[in-house]
Amino acid sequence: MKRILFSTAFVCIMAMAASLLLNTPAETNPSSCKGVFSGYLSSEPSNLDPARGVDVNEASIQAKVFDGLVRYDEKMKLVGNLAESWTVTPDGKELVFKLKQNVFFHNGQALTSSDVVYSLDRILDPAVGSPRTWVLEKIEGAAERLRGESSRVAGITAIDDYTVSIKLSAPFAPFLSLLSMPACYILPSGNAHAISDRSFFEKPFGTGPFKISERVRDSHIRLTANTAYHGQKPRLARIDMRIIPENMKAEMEFESGNLDMLQLYPANYERFKSDPDFAARITDVPSLNVFYIGFNNQSAPFDDVRVRRALNMLVDREKIIKAVYQGRAVAANGSIPPGISGYTEGSNGLEYNPEEGRRLLKEAGYSKTNPLTFDLYQRSAQSAFEITRLLQGELKKHGVVINLKPMEWSALKDAVSKGEAPAFYMSWFGDYPDGENFLFPVFHSSNWGSGGNRARFKNEEIDSMIEDSVKIQDADRRSEAYSRINRKVAEHAPWIYLWHASESYLTSEKVSNMDFSPMFFCDNALTLSVKE
Repeated sequence: MKRILFSTAFVCIMAMAASLLLNTPAETNPSSCKGVFSGYLSSEPSNLDPARGVDVNEASIQAKVFDGLVRYDEKMKLVGNLAESWTVTPDGKELVFKLKQNVFFHNGQALTSSDVVYSLDRILDPAVGSPRTWVLEKIEGAAERLRGESSRVAGITAIDDYTVSIKLSAPFAPFLSLLSMPACYILPSGNAHAISDRSFFEKPFGTGPFKISERVRDSHIRLTANTAYHGQKPRLARIDMRIIPENMKAEMEFESGNLDMLQLYPANYERFKSDPDFAARITDVPSLNVFYIGFNNQSAPFDDVRVRRALNMLVDREKIIKAVYQGRAVAANGSIPPGISGYTEGSNGLEYNPEEGRRLLKEAGYSKTNPLTFDLYQRSAQSAFEITRLLQGELKKHGVVINLKPMEWSALKDAVSKGEAPAFYMSWFGDYPDGENFLFPVFHSSNWGSGGNRARFKNEEIDSMIEDSVKIQDADRRSEAYSRINRKVAEHAPWIYLWHASESYLTSEKVSNMDFSPMFFCDNALTLSVKE
Protein backbone atom coordinates (compact mmCIF):
# COMPACT_ATOMS: atom_id res chain seq x y z
CA MET A 1 0.00 0.00 0.00
CA LYS A 2 1.35 3.47 -0.90
CA ARG A 3 2.40 5.59 2.07
CA ILE A 4 1.97 9.40 2.10
CA LEU A 5 5.11 11.43 2.81
CA PHE A 6 4.62 14.80 4.54
CA SER A 7 6.87 17.79 3.81
CA THR A 8 7.11 21.03 5.74
CA ALA A 9 5.99 23.09 2.77
CA PHE A 10 2.60 24.71 3.28
CA VAL A 11 1.51 23.93 -0.26
CA CYS A 12 2.17 20.24 0.27
CA ILE A 13 0.20 20.24 3.49
CA MET A 14 -2.74 21.86 1.76
CA ALA A 15 -2.54 19.42 -1.11
CA MET A 16 -2.47 16.55 1.33
CA ALA A 17 -5.52 17.86 3.18
CA ALA A 18 -7.43 18.09 -0.08
CA SER A 19 -6.38 14.57 -1.03
CA LEU A 20 -7.54 13.15 2.30
CA LEU A 21 -10.92 14.85 1.98
CA LEU A 22 -11.40 13.33 -1.46
CA ASN A 23 -10.31 9.82 -0.44
CA THR A 24 -12.21 9.01 2.73
CA PRO A 25 -15.11 6.57 2.78
CA ALA A 26 -18.41 8.24 2.00
CA GLU A 27 -20.89 6.94 4.58
CA THR A 28 -24.51 6.60 3.60
CA ASN A 29 -27.30 7.62 5.90
CA PRO A 30 -26.99 5.25 8.90
CA SER A 31 -30.79 5.36 9.29
CA SER A 32 -31.07 3.22 6.13
CA CYS A 33 -29.65 0.34 8.20
CA LYS A 34 -32.30 -0.65 10.70
CA GLY A 35 -32.89 -3.26 13.35
CA VAL A 36 -30.90 -5.86 15.28
CA PHE A 37 -30.66 -9.55 14.42
CA SER A 38 -29.83 -11.98 17.25
CA GLY A 39 -28.12 -15.14 16.08
CA TYR A 40 -25.68 -17.65 17.49
CA LEU A 41 -22.69 -19.86 16.71
CA SER A 42 -22.25 -23.38 18.02
CA SER A 43 -18.62 -22.75 19.01
CA GLU A 44 -16.22 -19.87 19.54
CA PRO A 45 -14.73 -18.84 16.18
CA SER A 46 -11.24 -19.09 17.63
CA ASN A 47 -9.46 -18.19 14.41
CA LEU A 48 -10.66 -15.17 12.44
CA ASP A 49 -7.56 -15.17 10.24
CA PRO A 50 -8.86 -16.06 6.74
CA ALA A 51 -5.58 -17.78 5.87
CA ARG A 52 -5.80 -20.08 8.88
CA GLY A 53 -9.53 -20.63 9.44
CA VAL A 54 -10.95 -24.06 8.68
CA ASP A 55 -14.49 -24.29 10.01
CA VAL A 56 -18.01 -23.03 9.36
CA ASN A 57 -18.33 -20.77 12.42
CA GLU A 58 -15.10 -18.96 11.60
CA ALA A 59 -16.12 -18.47 7.98
CA SER A 60 -19.57 -17.23 9.03
CA ILE A 61 -17.99 -14.21 10.74
CA GLN A 62 -15.24 -13.74 8.14
CA ALA A 63 -17.80 -13.56 5.31
CA LYS A 64 -19.41 -10.50 6.89
CA VAL A 65 -16.18 -8.67 7.75
CA PHE A 66 -14.00 -9.34 4.70
CA ASP A 67 -14.30 -9.42 0.91
CA GLY A 68 -12.52 -11.38 -1.79
CA LEU A 69 -11.87 -10.55 -5.43
CA VAL A 70 -14.94 -12.57 -6.47
CA ARG A 71 -17.89 -14.17 -4.72
CA TYR A 72 -20.92 -16.36 -5.35
CA ASP A 73 -24.19 -14.46 -5.29
CA GLU A 74 -27.58 -15.64 -4.01
CA LYS A 75 -28.16 -17.52 -7.29
CA MET A 76 -24.80 -19.33 -7.02
CA LYS A 77 -23.37 -17.27 -9.86
CA LEU A 78 -19.74 -16.20 -9.67
CA VAL A 79 -19.60 -12.39 -9.71
CA GLY A 80 -17.09 -9.65 -9.01
CA ASN A 81 -16.62 -8.38 -5.47
CA LEU A 82 -13.50 -6.29 -4.97
CA ALA A 83 -12.75 -6.96 -8.63
CA GLU A 84 -15.00 -5.03 -11.01
CA SER A 85 -13.83 -7.13 -13.99
CA TRP A 86 -11.25 -9.70 -15.05
CA THR A 87 -9.84 -11.37 -18.14
CA VAL A 88 -8.38 -14.82 -18.68
CA THR A 89 -5.85 -15.57 -21.41
CA PRO A 90 -6.84 -18.21 -24.02
CA ASP A 91 -4.43 -20.75 -22.54
CA GLY A 92 -6.07 -20.29 -19.11
CA LYS A 93 -2.76 -19.49 -17.41
CA GLU A 94 -3.09 -15.79 -16.60
CA LEU A 95 -5.91 -13.86 -14.96
CA VAL A 96 -5.87 -10.06 -14.81
CA PHE A 97 -8.19 -8.33 -12.31
CA LYS A 98 -9.28 -4.70 -12.37
CA LEU A 99 -10.11 -3.58 -8.84
CA LYS A 100 -12.92 -1.28 -7.83
CA GLN A 101 -11.72 2.16 -6.82
CA ASN A 102 -12.80 4.08 -3.72
CA VAL A 103 -13.07 0.94 -1.61
CA PHE A 104 -12.01 1.38 2.02
CA PHE A 105 -11.13 -0.86 4.92
CA HIS A 106 -13.12 -0.28 8.09
CA ASN A 107 -10.36 1.94 9.51
CA GLY A 108 -10.41 4.22 6.46
CA GLN A 109 -7.41 2.80 4.59
CA ALA A 110 -7.98 2.73 0.83
CA LEU A 111 -7.83 -0.64 -0.91
CA THR A 112 -5.15 -1.01 -3.60
CA SER A 113 -3.56 -3.87 -5.51
CA SER A 114 -0.81 -3.97 -2.85
CA ASP A 115 -3.36 -5.33 -0.37
CA VAL A 116 -4.39 -8.07 -2.80
CA VAL A 117 -0.80 -9.10 -3.51
CA TYR A 118 0.03 -9.07 0.20
CA SER A 119 -3.01 -11.13 1.21
CA LEU A 120 -2.63 -13.83 -1.43
CA ASP A 121 1.14 -14.08 -0.96
CA ARG A 122 0.58 -14.48 2.78
CA ILE A 123 -1.35 -17.72 2.29
CA LEU A 124 1.79 -19.27 0.80
CA ASP A 125 4.22 -17.76 3.32
CA PRO A 126 5.65 -20.73 5.27
CA ALA A 127 5.83 -18.56 8.40
CA VAL A 128 2.01 -18.23 8.41
CA GLY A 129 1.39 -21.98 8.38
CA SER A 130 -1.88 -21.78 6.48
CA PRO A 131 -3.74 -25.09 6.13
CA ARG A 132 -5.19 -23.68 2.90
CA THR A 133 -2.01 -23.45 0.82
CA TRP A 134 -3.61 -25.85 -1.67
CA VAL A 135 -5.99 -23.04 -2.68
CA LEU A 136 -3.17 -21.13 -4.41
CA GLU A 137 -0.55 -23.78 -5.06
CA LYS A 138 -1.23 -23.68 -8.82
CA ILE A 139 0.23 -20.15 -9.03
CA GLU A 140 3.69 -19.71 -10.57
CA GLY A 141 6.31 -19.62 -7.82
CA ALA A 142 4.00 -21.06 -5.15
CA ALA A 143 6.20 -24.08 -4.53
CA GLU A 144 9.33 -21.95 -4.12
CA ARG A 145 7.52 -19.64 -1.71
CA LEU A 146 6.26 -22.56 0.37
CA ARG A 147 9.76 -24.03 0.59
CA GLY A 148 11.13 -20.69 1.76
CA GLU A 149 13.28 -20.31 -1.35
CA SER A 150 11.60 -17.05 -2.35
CA SER A 151 10.43 -14.01 -0.40
CA ARG A 152 7.41 -13.52 -2.66
CA VAL A 153 5.20 -15.47 -5.07
CA ALA A 154 6.45 -14.73 -8.56
CA GLY A 155 3.06 -15.25 -10.20
CA ILE A 156 1.20 -12.57 -8.20
CA THR A 157 2.01 -9.03 -9.28
CA ALA A 158 0.53 -5.54 -9.08
CA ILE A 159 0.50 -4.01 -12.56
CA ASP A 160 -0.67 -0.69 -11.12
CA ASP A 161 -2.63 0.49 -8.07
CA TYR A 162 -5.85 -1.13 -9.30
CA THR A 163 -4.70 -4.01 -11.52
CA VAL A 164 -3.47 -7.42 -10.35
CA SER A 165 -2.06 -10.25 -12.47
CA ILE A 166 -2.12 -13.88 -11.35
CA LYS A 167 -0.17 -16.38 -13.46
CA LEU A 168 -0.70 -20.12 -13.09
CA SER A 169 1.94 -22.79 -13.65
CA ALA A 170 -0.66 -24.82 -15.58
CA PRO A 171 -4.31 -24.35 -16.58
CA PHE A 172 -6.66 -24.94 -13.66
CA ALA A 173 -10.33 -24.66 -14.56
CA PRO A 174 -11.76 -24.08 -11.02
CA PHE A 175 -9.24 -21.37 -10.08
CA LEU A 176 -11.73 -18.49 -10.14
CA SER A 177 -13.95 -20.45 -7.75
CA LEU A 178 -11.00 -20.91 -5.41
CA LEU A 179 -10.58 -17.15 -5.19
CA SER A 180 -14.07 -16.87 -3.67
CA MET A 181 -12.99 -18.89 -0.62
CA PRO A 182 -12.47 -17.28 2.81
CA ALA A 183 -8.74 -18.02 2.60
CA CYS A 184 -8.53 -15.45 -0.22
CA TYR A 185 -10.23 -12.61 1.61
CA ILE A 186 -8.22 -9.40 1.42
CA LEU A 187 -6.45 -7.90 4.44
CA PRO A 188 -4.99 -4.39 4.88
CA SER A 189 -1.27 -4.55 4.08
CA GLY A 190 -0.78 -1.39 6.13
CA ASN A 191 -1.40 -3.53 9.24
CA ALA A 192 1.16 -6.18 8.33
CA HIS A 193 2.90 -6.05 11.71
CA ALA A 194 -0.27 -6.64 13.75
CA ILE A 195 -1.30 -9.33 11.27
CA SER A 196 2.08 -11.00 11.64
CA ASP A 197 1.92 -11.17 15.45
CA ARG A 198 -1.79 -12.14 15.16
CA SER A 199 -3.02 -9.42 17.50
CA PHE A 200 -4.95 -8.05 14.52
CA PHE A 201 -7.28 -11.05 14.53
CA GLU A 202 -8.61 -10.51 18.01
CA LYS A 203 -10.87 -7.86 16.48
CA PRO A 204 -10.02 -7.79 12.76
CA PHE A 205 -11.32 -5.43 10.11
CA GLY A 206 -11.71 -5.73 6.37
CA THR A 207 -13.75 -4.12 3.60
CA GLY A 208 -16.88 -6.18 4.23
CA PRO A 209 -20.48 -5.07 4.90
CA PHE A 210 -20.15 -5.39 8.69
CA LYS A 211 -17.58 -4.31 11.28
CA ILE A 212 -16.72 -6.10 14.52
CA SER A 213 -17.63 -3.55 17.19
CA GLU A 214 -17.39 -5.85 20.20
CA ARG A 215 -16.01 -9.29 20.94
CA VAL A 216 -16.02 -11.26 24.18
CA ARG A 217 -14.58 -14.73 23.71
CA ASP A 218 -16.93 -17.62 24.45
CA SER A 219 -19.74 -15.08 24.93
CA HIS A 220 -20.58 -13.03 21.84
CA ILE A 221 -19.49 -11.07 18.77
CA ARG A 222 -21.28 -7.84 17.84
CA LEU A 223 -21.27 -6.68 14.22
CA THR A 224 -22.40 -3.23 13.11
CA ALA A 225 -23.25 -2.13 9.60
CA ASN A 226 -20.50 -0.69 7.41
CA THR A 227 -22.54 2.16 5.98
CA ALA A 228 -19.67 3.05 3.61
CA TYR A 229 -19.71 -0.43 2.04
CA HIS A 230 -18.72 -0.40 -1.63
CA GLY A 231 -21.51 -2.71 -2.76
CA GLN A 232 -25.15 -3.18 -1.83
CA LYS A 233 -25.60 -1.62 1.60
CA PRO A 234 -26.61 -3.76 4.60
CA ARG A 235 -30.26 -3.57 5.62
CA LEU A 236 -29.49 -4.30 9.27
CA ALA A 237 -27.92 -1.90 11.73
CA ARG A 238 -26.47 -4.66 13.92
CA ILE A 239 -25.96 -8.41 14.28
CA ASP A 240 -25.39 -9.97 17.70
CA MET A 241 -23.88 -13.47 17.48
CA ARG A 242 -23.84 -15.35 20.76
CA ILE A 243 -21.73 -18.44 21.41
CA ILE A 244 -24.10 -21.29 22.36
CA PRO A 245 -22.56 -24.78 22.04
CA GLU A 246 -25.57 -26.66 23.47
CA ASN A 247 -28.46 -27.24 21.06
CA MET A 248 -30.95 -27.46 23.92
CA LYS A 249 -29.93 -24.06 25.27
CA ALA A 250 -30.21 -22.50 21.81
CA GLU A 251 -33.69 -23.98 21.48
CA MET A 252 -34.74 -22.54 24.83
CA GLU A 253 -33.32 -19.13 23.96
CA PHE A 254 -35.17 -19.10 20.64
CA GLU A 255 -38.50 -20.01 22.22
CA SER A 256 -37.93 -17.33 24.86
CA GLY A 257 -37.59 -14.73 22.10
CA ASN A 258 -33.87 -14.15 22.63
CA LEU A 259 -32.77 -15.53 19.24
CA ASP A 260 -34.05 -14.79 15.74
CA MET A 261 -32.83 -17.99 14.12
CA LEU A 262 -32.53 -21.61 15.23
CA GLN A 263 -30.80 -24.39 13.34
CA LEU A 264 -32.93 -27.52 13.48
CA TYR A 265 -31.64 -31.06 13.91
CA PRO A 266 -33.34 -34.44 13.61
CA ALA A 267 -34.14 -34.46 17.33
CA ASN A 268 -36.29 -31.32 17.23
CA TYR A 269 -37.29 -30.92 13.58
CA GLU A 270 -40.62 -32.74 13.78
CA ARG A 271 -41.67 -30.93 16.95
CA PHE A 272 -41.38 -27.55 15.25
CA LYS A 273 -42.63 -28.76 11.87
CA SER A 274 -45.83 -30.11 13.40
CA ASP A 275 -46.59 -26.80 15.12
CA PRO A 276 -48.44 -24.43 12.74
CA ASP A 277 -46.99 -21.44 14.60
CA PHE A 278 -43.50 -22.50 13.47
CA ALA A 279 -43.94 -24.64 10.34
CA ALA A 280 -44.29 -21.74 7.86
CA ARG A 281 -41.03 -20.22 9.09
CA ILE A 282 -38.88 -23.34 8.51
CA THR A 283 -36.51 -23.32 5.53
CA ASP A 284 -34.86 -26.51 4.28
CA VAL A 285 -31.65 -25.73 2.40
CA PRO A 286 -30.02 -28.35 0.11
CA SER A 287 -26.42 -27.94 1.23
CA LEU A 288 -23.21 -28.88 -0.54
CA ASN A 289 -21.94 -31.35 2.03
CA VAL A 290 -21.04 -34.92 2.83
CA PHE A 291 -21.18 -36.52 6.28
CA TYR A 292 -18.84 -39.39 7.01
CA ILE A 293 -16.95 -41.51 9.50
CA GLY A 294 -13.30 -40.90 8.73
CA PHE A 295 -10.59 -43.49 9.36
CA ASN A 296 -6.89 -42.91 9.89
CA ASN A 297 -5.89 -44.91 6.82
CA GLN A 298 -2.26 -45.10 7.95
CA SER A 299 -2.83 -46.88 11.28
CA ALA A 300 -4.24 -50.25 12.30
CA PRO A 301 -6.94 -51.41 12.07
CA PHE A 302 -7.90 -48.98 9.31
CA ASP A 303 -4.80 -49.45 7.20
CA ASP A 304 -6.60 -52.63 6.04
CA VAL A 305 -9.01 -51.88 3.19
CA ARG A 306 -11.05 -54.98 4.08
CA VAL A 307 -11.92 -53.45 7.44
CA ARG A 308 -12.88 -50.13 5.89
CA ARG A 309 -15.06 -51.76 3.22
CA ALA A 310 -16.65 -54.08 5.77
CA LEU A 311 -17.76 -51.23 8.02
CA ASN A 312 -19.36 -49.47 5.05
CA MET A 313 -21.36 -52.62 4.29
CA LEU A 314 -22.53 -52.97 7.89
CA VAL A 315 -24.23 -49.55 8.01
CA ASP A 316 -27.80 -49.34 6.73
CA ARG A 317 -27.77 -45.71 5.58
CA GLU A 318 -31.30 -45.72 4.17
CA LYS A 319 -32.71 -46.99 7.46
CA ILE A 320 -30.93 -44.24 9.44
CA ILE A 321 -31.94 -41.52 6.95
CA LYS A 322 -35.59 -42.59 7.15
CA ALA A 323 -35.54 -42.76 10.94
CA VAL A 324 -33.53 -39.62 11.62
CA TYR A 325 -33.87 -37.24 8.67
CA GLN A 326 -37.36 -38.15 7.42
CA GLY A 327 -36.16 -37.92 3.83
CA ARG A 328 -34.16 -34.69 4.19
CA ALA A 329 -30.92 -36.46 3.24
CA VAL A 330 -29.56 -38.60 0.41
CA ALA A 331 -27.33 -41.64 0.96
CA ALA A 332 -23.76 -40.90 -0.12
CA ASN A 333 -22.16 -43.25 -2.63
CA GLY A 334 -19.11 -41.02 -2.90
CA SER A 335 -17.90 -37.69 -1.59
CA ILE A 336 -19.49 -35.50 -4.31
CA PRO A 337 -23.06 -34.35 -3.50
CA PRO A 338 -25.97 -34.25 -5.98
CA GLY A 339 -26.06 -31.26 -8.27
CA ILE A 340 -22.28 -30.94 -8.42
CA SER A 341 -20.14 -31.89 -11.42
CA GLY A 342 -18.93 -35.46 -11.01
CA TYR A 343 -21.79 -36.68 -8.83
CA THR A 344 -22.05 -40.45 -9.20
CA GLU A 345 -25.40 -42.21 -9.27
CA GLY A 346 -25.81 -45.93 -8.79
CA SER A 347 -23.80 -48.53 -6.90
CA ASN A 348 -20.32 -47.94 -5.51
CA GLY A 349 -19.96 -51.48 -4.17
CA LEU A 350 -20.31 -50.34 -0.55
CA GLU A 351 -24.07 -50.66 -0.11
CA TYR A 352 -25.59 -52.32 2.92
CA ASN A 353 -24.55 -55.97 2.72
CA PRO A 354 -24.05 -57.36 6.24
CA GLU A 355 -23.21 -60.87 5.08
CA GLU A 356 -20.33 -59.64 2.92
CA GLY A 357 -19.27 -57.15 5.60
CA ARG A 358 -19.00 -59.88 8.23
CA ARG A 359 -17.10 -62.09 5.77
CA LEU A 360 -14.53 -59.33 5.18
CA LEU A 361 -14.08 -58.79 8.93
CA LYS A 362 -13.55 -62.51 9.43
CA GLU A 363 -11.01 -62.51 6.59
CA ALA A 364 -9.22 -59.61 8.31
CA GLY A 365 -8.94 -61.66 11.51
CA TYR A 366 -11.90 -60.49 13.60
CA SER A 367 -14.47 -62.70 15.31
CA LYS A 368 -16.80 -62.89 18.33
CA THR A 369 -13.84 -63.71 20.55
CA ASN A 370 -11.67 -61.06 18.86
CA PRO A 371 -14.09 -58.27 17.98
CA LEU A 372 -13.09 -55.18 16.03
CA THR A 373 -12.89 -52.45 18.69
CA PHE A 374 -12.03 -48.78 18.19
CA ASP A 375 -12.51 -45.26 19.53
CA LEU A 376 -14.74 -42.88 17.57
CA TYR A 377 -13.91 -39.23 18.14
CA GLN A 378 -16.75 -36.72 17.87
CA ARG A 379 -17.99 -33.31 18.95
CA SER A 380 -19.60 -33.24 22.37
CA ALA A 381 -22.83 -31.93 20.86
CA GLN A 382 -26.32 -33.37 20.91
CA SER A 383 -26.53 -33.37 17.11
CA ALA A 384 -23.39 -35.52 16.90
CA PHE A 385 -24.58 -37.96 19.58
CA GLU A 386 -27.85 -38.46 17.69
CA ILE A 387 -25.87 -40.03 14.86
CA THR A 388 -22.93 -41.70 16.60
CA ARG A 389 -25.11 -43.56 19.10
CA LEU A 390 -27.19 -44.92 16.24
CA LEU A 391 -24.06 -46.05 14.41
CA GLN A 392 -22.68 -47.53 17.61
CA GLY A 393 -25.85 -49.59 18.05
CA GLU A 394 -26.01 -50.67 14.39
CA LEU A 395 -22.43 -51.92 14.33
CA LYS A 396 -22.78 -53.63 17.72
CA LYS A 397 -25.30 -55.97 16.07
CA HIS A 398 -22.46 -57.23 13.90
CA GLY A 399 -19.93 -57.65 16.69
CA VAL A 400 -18.16 -54.30 16.27
CA VAL A 401 -17.42 -52.40 19.49
CA ILE A 402 -17.24 -48.59 19.29
CA ASN A 403 -16.17 -46.39 22.19
CA LEU A 404 -17.45 -42.84 21.75
CA LYS A 405 -14.94 -40.11 22.57
CA PRO A 406 -16.74 -36.74 22.74
CA MET A 407 -14.68 -33.57 22.95
CA GLU A 408 -14.81 -29.82 22.38
CA TRP A 409 -14.64 -28.82 18.69
CA SER A 410 -11.16 -27.26 18.64
CA ALA A 411 -9.72 -30.25 20.51
CA LEU A 412 -11.38 -32.61 18.03
CA LYS A 413 -9.94 -30.72 15.04
CA ASP A 414 -6.50 -30.80 16.64
CA ALA A 415 -6.62 -34.53 17.39
CA VAL A 416 -7.79 -35.38 13.88
CA SER A 417 -5.24 -33.09 12.21
CA LYS A 418 -2.41 -34.70 14.18
CA GLY A 419 -3.55 -38.21 13.26
CA GLU A 420 -4.37 -39.08 16.89
CA ALA A 421 -7.98 -40.09 16.19
CA PRO A 422 -8.33 -43.64 14.78
CA ALA A 423 -11.88 -42.82 13.61
CA PHE A 424 -13.98 -39.66 13.73
CA TYR A 425 -17.43 -38.37 12.82
CA MET A 426 -17.20 -35.26 10.65
CA SER A 427 -18.55 -33.54 7.58
CA TRP A 428 -17.16 -31.62 4.63
CA PHE A 429 -19.03 -28.54 3.39
CA GLY A 430 -18.20 -27.33 -0.11
CA ASP A 431 -16.16 -24.19 -0.57
CA TYR A 432 -17.39 -23.81 -4.16
CA PRO A 433 -19.76 -25.76 -6.45
CA ASP A 434 -17.27 -27.91 -8.35
CA GLY A 435 -16.54 -31.62 -7.92
CA GLU A 436 -12.84 -30.87 -7.49
CA ASN A 437 -13.61 -29.36 -4.08
CA PHE A 438 -14.91 -32.76 -2.89
CA LEU A 439 -11.87 -34.62 -4.23
CA PHE A 440 -8.60 -32.70 -4.06
CA PRO A 441 -8.84 -31.24 -0.51
CA VAL A 442 -10.17 -34.42 1.09
CA PHE A 443 -8.25 -37.16 -0.77
CA HIS A 444 -5.08 -35.78 -2.34
CA SER A 445 -2.05 -36.87 -0.31
CA SER A 446 -0.66 -33.32 -0.15
CA ASN A 447 -3.55 -32.28 2.13
CA TRP A 448 -3.12 -34.57 5.12
CA GLY A 449 -4.55 -33.24 8.35
CA SER A 450 -5.95 -29.71 8.54
CA GLY A 451 -5.62 -29.28 4.77
CA GLY A 452 -8.75 -31.44 4.44
CA ASN A 453 -7.47 -34.99 3.99
CA ARG A 454 -8.26 -35.90 7.58
CA ALA A 455 -8.32 -39.61 6.76
CA ARG A 456 -4.64 -39.49 5.71
CA PHE A 457 -5.57 -41.31 2.54
CA LYS A 458 -2.73 -41.77 0.05
CA ASN A 459 -2.86 -43.23 -3.44
CA GLU A 460 -0.46 -42.08 -6.16
CA GLU A 461 -2.78 -43.11 -9.00
CA ILE A 462 -5.66 -41.10 -7.55
CA ASP A 463 -3.34 -38.14 -6.90
CA SER A 464 -2.43 -38.16 -10.60
CA MET A 465 -6.04 -38.54 -11.71
CA ILE A 466 -7.07 -35.51 -9.63
CA GLU A 467 -4.16 -33.42 -10.92
CA ASP A 468 -5.00 -34.29 -14.54
CA SER A 469 -8.74 -33.64 -14.16
CA VAL A 470 -8.41 -29.97 -13.26
CA LYS A 471 -6.44 -29.26 -16.44
CA ILE A 472 -9.46 -30.20 -18.56
CA GLN A 473 -11.12 -27.01 -19.80
CA ASP A 474 -14.25 -28.66 -21.24
CA ALA A 475 -16.81 -28.79 -18.43
CA ASP A 476 -18.49 -32.05 -19.51
CA ARG A 477 -15.22 -33.92 -19.90
CA ARG A 478 -14.00 -32.58 -16.57
CA SER A 479 -17.23 -33.77 -14.91
CA GLU A 480 -16.71 -37.26 -16.34
CA ALA A 481 -13.17 -37.28 -14.97
CA TYR A 482 -14.43 -36.29 -11.52
CA SER A 483 -16.99 -39.11 -11.65
CA ARG A 484 -14.29 -41.68 -12.44
CA ILE A 485 -12.19 -40.43 -9.52
CA ASN A 486 -15.19 -40.50 -7.19
CA ARG A 487 -15.80 -44.17 -8.01
CA LYS A 488 -12.09 -45.03 -7.79
CA VAL A 489 -11.74 -43.50 -4.32
CA ALA A 490 -14.83 -45.40 -3.13
CA GLU A 491 -13.12 -48.69 -4.03
CA HIS A 492 -10.60 -47.91 -1.28
CA ALA A 493 -13.31 -46.84 1.21
CA PRO A 494 -11.25 -44.23 3.11
CA TRP A 495 -14.46 -43.26 4.96
CA ILE A 496 -17.80 -44.72 5.84
CA TYR A 497 -19.80 -42.65 3.35
CA LEU A 498 -22.96 -41.60 5.19
CA TRP A 499 -25.18 -38.98 3.51
CA HIS A 500 -25.66 -35.54 2.02
CA ALA A 501 -28.08 -33.72 4.32
CA SER A 502 -30.20 -30.61 3.97
CA GLU A 503 -29.77 -27.87 6.56
CA SER A 504 -32.96 -26.69 8.26
CA TYR A 505 -33.51 -23.31 9.89
CA LEU A 506 -36.37 -21.73 11.83
CA THR A 507 -36.62 -17.94 11.94
CA SER A 508 -38.50 -15.76 14.39
CA GLU A 509 -41.56 -13.70 13.48
CA LYS A 510 -39.32 -10.66 13.67
CA VAL A 511 -37.32 -11.70 10.56
CA SER A 512 -38.73 -10.21 7.36
CA ASN A 513 -36.11 -11.57 4.97
CA MET A 514 -33.30 -14.09 5.31
CA ASP A 515 -31.66 -15.79 2.34
CA PHE A 516 -29.89 -19.10 2.81
CA SER A 517 -27.07 -20.36 0.59
CA PRO A 518 -25.97 -23.96 -0.04
CA MET A 519 -22.42 -22.72 0.63
CA PHE A 520 -21.71 -21.76 4.21
CA PHE A 521 -19.39 -18.82 3.52
CA CYS A 522 -21.73 -17.00 1.12
CA ASP A 523 -23.77 -15.55 3.98
CA ASN A 524 -22.62 -11.94 4.17
CA ALA A 525 -26.04 -10.96 5.62
CA LEU A 526 -26.58 -8.19 3.05
CA THR A 527 -30.19 -9.18 2.39
CA LEU A 528 -31.04 -10.00 6.02
CA SER A 529 -33.70 -7.70 7.48
CA VAL A 530 -35.98 -7.58 10.51
CA LYS A 531 -39.24 -5.88 11.40
CA GLU A 532 -38.93 -2.93 13.72
